[in-house]
Amino acid sequence: MTRPKLGRAAVTPGEPAAIYCRISHTRDEDQTGVDRQERICRDIAERLQLRIEPTHVYVDNNCSAWQRDRKRPGWEAMLRAMETGEIRHVIVYHPDRLMRQPKDLEELLSIADDKRVLLHGEANRRDLSDPDDRFILRIEVAHACRSSDDSSRRLKDALKDHAREGRPHVGNRPYGYTRDGRAIVEEEAEIVREVYRRYLDGESPLGIAQDLVSRGIPTSKGKAWNPENVRHLLSSHFVAGLRFHLGEEVAVGTWPAIIERLCRGS
Repeated sequence: MTRPKLGRAAVTPGEPAAIYCRISHTRDEDQTGVDRQERICRDIAERLQLRIEPTHVYVDNNCSAWQRDRKRPGWEAMLRAMETGEIRHVIVYHPDRLMRQPKDLEELLSIADDKRVLLHGEANRRDLSDPDDRFILRIEVAHACRSSDDSSRRLKDALKDHAREGRPHVGNRPYGYTRDGRAIVEEEAEIVREVYRRYLDGESPLGIAQDLVSRGIPTSKGKAWNPENVRHLLSSHFVAGLRFHLGEEVAVGTWPAIIERLCRGS
């Protein structure tokens, strides 16, 4: 059933409005910081003579709007405020700060039905009750979702290529190596070899961990060793100079190995 065409919704000076700001932890094309987004949104509110209450500024910092299982507390709180009628205006730097998944747009439109909610951006305004504006928003969000899908695919392809080339993929500093994983820290490498030797001689991870603690030897994070740390080291592909990707061995690493492959424990 086609929604009836409504007259253009008016903006009444002094009406309450919400500001929504978000920046993703992923590499979005637009990484405008949330502080700058808020300043831009406040300028828009001032131009439209809308009122912003402190409780109606919603921020999701370091949150992806593309990942389907990602929680966005600011977004969810704003939807609740819309649902209860606290706000009729939403000001956002750009619609893709609000939504990068069609399901999020549909949730927003469902709440906004018959409430004449207006979405204000830096360059335009959308009436969420207007069929034409809803149509345009659906196109914009679909485009944003496709852009994120493409970025994810390119990142996965790059990671796969790096793995096949044997390049290291390092999060936390691997014990026995420098921060980038490309060079051996010989003092720690001696501990790695000792742990493997003692384990192969029949010592338990618990006993090895307790001894390392008693000698004041820390992990790469500066913490005390425990059996789990020891088991993790014993099952490490990195110290054997092997590059794994998605659980499969794909290459010999370009970094030096500390432990020969046939000597690794399990």
